[in-house]
Amino acid sequence: MAYRRIALTGGIASGKSTVAGMFSRLGAIVLDADKAARDAVEPGSPCWSALRELLGPLYFHPDGELKRRELRNRIIDNQDCRSRVNAILHPAIMSAMEDEFRRIKRVDPGRVVLFDIPLLFEAGFADRFDTIILVYTPPEIQIQRLMRRDGLTREEAEATLTMQLPIDSKKVRCRIIIDNSLGMDETALQVNAAWEKITREEAGAGGGTPSSKQNPDPQSRGPER
Repeated sequence: MAYRRIALTGGIASGKSTVAGMFSRLGAIVLDADKAARDAVEPGSPCWSALRELLGPLYFHPDGELKRRELRNRIIDNQDCRSRVNAILHPAIMSAMEDEFRRIKRVDPGRVVLFDIPLLFEAGFADRFDTIILVYTPPEIQIQRLMRRDGLTREEAEATLTMQLPIDSKKVRCRIIIDNSLGMDETALQVNAAWEKITREEAGAGGGTPSSKQNPDPQSRGPER
């Protein structure tokens, strides 16, 4: 049986993790691309080995852990390196999430599953999904949040945004848009409305009545900004 596939995406510092946590508490299982990425670069893994060959040992701690901030700084400044890193990581990340999606649907066909993928459009994965939910925040708010959250200068925050497509360009390709610039109460109202729409469609697609119980799955995301 072919199940409907739903993606959750947004720009950096858009508050997507907060929205993911809200969906999780409503009963969705949220498959986290960031977690899959961390798993993919565990020391000794195929992706880890490929990155070490590409980057050299200076981008790794003595225990083998990847120096994530140093890598982020490099790929901001070097588009060729960014493309090569993404070519190593993106297929592995998507494969792991697909495996987990199939496992969940075998066990609980009615459960709503969201693929939380920050770089959904940049990685070319958008066409794999029936519904895309975008967490939207105007670029200026993204910049201000990045500066506060990561201790960046304005120039660094603006440079960080260049690693993703402009968030306004993503709006036209998304079926559901949640504006996370209006306060948490308003965001929650939008999430609840989206949840009602999604669960109706899941039931109509033959998945049964979607579960609304609290989600204990370790892949789910808690609230954070």
